[in-house]
Amino acid sequence: MKAGAVMDEGGTPTDMRQIFANLRNVVSTEWNPDAPAVFDELIREHEWELALHVVCDYLLEPATPPAAPELIEKIQSLHKVMGIEDSCVTDLRREAGQGDGLKRSPSHIDGSNGR
Repeated sequence: MKAGAVMDEGGTPTDMRQIFANLRNVVSTEWNPDAPAVFDELIREHEWELALHVVCDYLLEPATPPAAPELIEKIQSLHKVMGIEDSCVTDLRREAGQGDGLKRSPSHIDGSNGR
């Protein structure tokens, strides 16, 4: 198996570099001017979990609009393939379905209940 690939649930190699390259445009320089460069470095170093957390952290920022359902599904898929168990996907789903439009702090980072 080539570097940068992991096995999906069916045992098929998945090129993580390509998957994460498609997520790069999710992270805004308005949120953090260094975020795209940090994200790129994490990808170069095959730090997939950290790169995924950069995406989740950005999407859970109070000023970021709720993520589209397709993006949440992609992030959930990555969590599953990579064996990551945290509250990122649950938090993203909660934010996307929230009626008051207010964002909460990302509880998957600080362990709080999001308030």
